[in-house]
Amino acid sequence: MYYLRFLIYPVVGSLLGFITNFIAIKLLFHPKKKLLGIQGLLPKRKSEIAERAGEIVNSYLVNSEEIRKQIDKDKLHEAIEKFIEKNKNKLWEFPLLKGVIKNIIVSLLIDKDGYFNKRVIESFIDEGMVSEIVEQKINEFDISVLESLIKKASGPELNFIIFSGAALGFIIGLAEAIIGL
Repeated sequence: MYYLRFLIYPVVGSLLGFITNFIAIKLLFHPKKKLLGIQGLLPKRKSEIAERAGEIVNSYLVNSEEIRKQIDKDKLHEAIEKFIEKNKNKLWEFPLLKGVIKNIIVSLLIDKDGYFNKRVIESFIDEGMVSEIVEQKINEFDISVLESLIKKASGPELNFIIFSGAALGFIIGLAEAIIGL
């Protein structure tokens, strides 16, 4: 009977660790509607999470400066060339004039560093635009869809958290069995 504690304590600890972490992960998403004064983190704070996510994306990932740097100078030249070709004008019939106009357009759109002109891009991409789009999109998602996206993005990490609770519970249960000698 004495040695049975080395089996029971770790198994009980493992079960408790598994169950508590499983419940903790579930409580991130459920209950979707307030139940007994409890509501999941995501459903309860969806709009705040959306706002913060928008701010983070705008500040660190996608903003007018990053968009500006991603616009390839060579592709911009090609786009201007295609624009001029598609928008036939009597002025384009003079090759010299066509080249001058193209150079004027390029000089207005590309700055001295070879990037898309900051003033031009800021005239149509507002600093808060990206964060507003992210916030709006997250708020439009149904909680179930958002839960699915988060689970896909987190991959196996959520399961790792659950099973690491079981492993930690096993270790604690084993320690309790040894300490209780």
